[in-house]
Amino acid sequence: MKRRTRGDLAYALGVVGAVAVLAWVVITMQQLAGDLRDANRARDALAAQVQQLGAEPVAGPPGSRGESGEMGPPGPAGPPGDRGAVGPPGPRGLPGEDGEPGADGGDGPAGDPGDDGEPGPDGADGPAGPPGPAGDPGPAGPAGPQGDRGPTGERGPAGPPPAAWTWTGPDGTTYRCTPVATGSTDYACQPTGGDAPPAGTLLGALDPARRQW
Repeated sequence: MKRRTRGDLAYALGVVGAVAVLAWVVITMQQLAGDLRDANRARDALAAQVQQLGAEPVAGPPGSRGESGEMGPPGPAGPPGDRGAVGPPGPRGLPGEDGEPGADGGDGPAGDPGDDGEPGPDGADGPAGPPGPAGDPGPAGPAGPQGDRGPTGERGPAGPPPAAWTWTGPDGTTYRCTPVATGSTDYACQPTGGDAPPAGTLLGALDPARRQW
């Protein structure tokens, strides 16, 4: 591609050189024609002086040689001659316009990996993820010190009477007391052994067979 470009450039320089030579020849011919007209005028003036002095001009009387006519248009250009030697390179021309972008080339082979860059700054915290599953309970910690005793609370309402209760007398007899009727607060007490206490004792005076809750 570069050899072809250089060949075209050399040919263009050759054509420009040929045109320059042709222009130089035309200008030179016009200048010679002007010089010839001036020389003929001078010759005629000199011949007239010689005649006025009574002599005969050597080159003939004035006007014996006609004046050169106007130079005609240049003839058609002849066939191009042989290509001459390559001349010296001319001045560098102006850069041409950018051409149309070519098609993308194929991917080249992968290069060697470069050095690791400097670590970048820490990014912003992302949104909190969903809570994970509950872990196994850990071992119980040691018991803390006993706290101060709190104030005594208000007395609650009286509870229901007991369904039954027992008590032991001074003689060692155990009695079981039960309500005389459902929902009653009167209790009848009977010895658990089935024997009644002897009359006239303390137990008889207390009459343990009947008590009220």
